[in-house]
Amino acid sequence: MRRLLRSQTEARLKKLDREVRNAARKPEDADSIHDLRVSIRRLKQELEVFLEWFEAENVKIIRRHLRKLMNRCAAVRNCDVAVVVLRAAGWQGPKLLAGLKKQRRGAAGELARKLEHWRSAGQVRKWSGHLQVSRAASKETAAEAAQRLLPAMAEELFRAGREAARPNSTRLRMHRLRLKAKGVRYTLEMFEPAYGRKSKPMLDALKGLQEKLGAINDCATTLEMIRRDRGAAVSVRRLAGEREAEFRTYWKEHFGSRERARWKAALSTADGKS
Repeated sequence: MRRLLRSQTEARLKKLDREVRNAARKPEDADSIHDLRVSIRRLKQELEVFLEWFEAENVKIIRRHLRKLMNRCAAVRNCDVAVVVLRAAGWQGPKLLAGLKKQRRGAAGELARKLEHWRSAGQVRKWSGHLQVSRAASKETAAEAAQRLLPAMAEELFRAGREAARPNSTRLRMHRLRLKAKGVRYTLEMFEPAYGRKSKPMLDALKGLQEKLGAINDCATTLEMIRRDRGAAVSVRRLAGEREAEFRTYWKEHFGSRERARWKAALSTADGKS
């Protein structure tokens, strides 16, 4: 487990440092901001799940920095999302779109200054020394940790999914399911060496689920930003309804009772040989 944590932490820090530098060079690029947000989430998930293996005070400081950067990224990303959603909904209001693009330029300028500070200070690289595995960490193996953590996380995911997939469910439940799906996916990615090939179909299913739920969340984000424009809001709500129906179909096909049994069996044995 110590070797796994060291290798995964190093990989996630390197990825985050690379994405910070990339987004600092291209703050106008929506994909660069998206990739940076994903790398932040992956590191945050590791620090949340494996807190007991690190020095708590160091983790607290790092998570605070990550949260602040994530908020700056969100201010930019939300504008990108709103423009894409409005176009998908068939709304072409030039005044609204122009306002979103102006808002995006302002948010991107603030993010660029923050990223340049991180880049010039070597912020992420400093954390490598702060995220050494504690001497008082658990002695369990990677397989033992996987079997302790992931079956319970998956069970929560399936429970939340059954609630979110009901016809009368709320977007808040779907949003909570989305967060759980991310948590399971990013944790399972860390344990790929322990689970071997059998982790791939689970990761593929989680990625698809995230995409369906993310599309719904994008509509919710857009509605918050355009709530004063009734015509646009009607179009976005219609699109959201279509995306919710797609999510329910996907959940039924990929996360039914038979799939739950398969997940339970697969996650209960971690040896890296399957």
